[in-house]
Amino acid sequence: MNPIFIIGTERSGTNLLRLILNAHSAISVPHPPHIMKFFGPLATLYGDLGDDRNFRRLIADVCRMVELHTYPWEIRPDRDQVFREARDWNLLCIYFAVYDQYLAFTGKERWCCKSTFMIEHVADILHYYPEARFIFMVRDGRDVAVSAKASIFNHFHVYYSARRWQREQRLGLDLLAKLPREQMMLLKYEELVADPATIVQQLCDFLGERFEPQMLDYYRSQEARKSGSLSISWANTAKPVLKNNTEKFRQRLSQQEIFQIEAITFREMLELGYEPTCQLEQLMQKHKEMMQERLAYRLEELTLKLRAELNHLLRDKNSFARIRKNLYIEFIGILRRLTPSHARH
Repeated sequence: MNPIFIIGTERSGTNLLRLILNAHSAISVPHPPHIMKFFGPLATLYGDLGDDRNFRRLIADVCRMVELHTYPWEIRPDRDQVFREARDWNLLCIYFAVYDQYLAFTGKERWCCKSTFMIEHVADILHYYPEARFIFMVRDGRDVAVSAKASIFNHFHVYYSARRWQREQRLGLDLLAKLPREQMMLLKYEELVADPATIVQQLCDFLGERFEPQMLDYYRSQEARKSGSLSISWANTAKPVLKNNTEKFRQRLSQQEIFQIEAITFREMLELGYEPTCQLEQLMQKHKEMMQERLAYRLEELTLKLRAELNHLLRDKNSFARIRKNLYIEFIGILRRLTPSHARH
């Protein structure tokens, strides 16, 4: 079983891709609890994971986070099974074992992870799964910034959106240059929505799976209805492909915002085929200046966050679940810093 990883940047159409792939009879793509994102910074607090007690404690905390996931899974991970089946005693293998349990529940043949943050862990993944497949999902960074402004799950100010997009596209482009073509595929959101039938067929060829027509009817699935109902950030996932959902930045961003994004990201934009609207010479001159964080950005980020929080509290079914999970992660960080880990015997 060679797992599949959707990597890239959030707000790039990866929820759409998740539902398309999940509609395949052989592929299971649960909504990601982002195990590595949340527990990666905490793993060292558990001490030597070669000690059973430390490793079991980490497993218990990870599994509890999965149970508190904003997008509820249909299973509760079995802690003892994770302990028995983890290939090595580390966080990554806990993550693999949790996904293996979900796959067994679905009865399918292959799991896929949509945690775009796994772009940071490709080398470690390849250590355990040398034949893993990676889909590098890309969307125009200016449209990513538009989408991010309205979503509760990411940065809001265009400065932070652009910095993340630039860094993660750089990682993806470097991986594309290193990995063989049969292992990593560049998939552009704009091409997917323009011609979904052709692109999904190409995607299936890349994954070594047969194309199934129900993949294009993903929005009729129970999973799509669940996704669309849980958050306004995922509302479009319960709809057919939105073919006109591109170049929104031209109407929704100011000229200054567009300039700032392009000045930060123009190198990656050009490599990926996105044309800047501003003069290249001007972008090059202003690159360093636009890369500098300012207090005003932090203040506007906070204002946008508070506005989005209020909007989501009023309209999202899962707002309190999201807050509860975030509080749990904060609690775990404090608790593990205060709780001594066991020394290895």
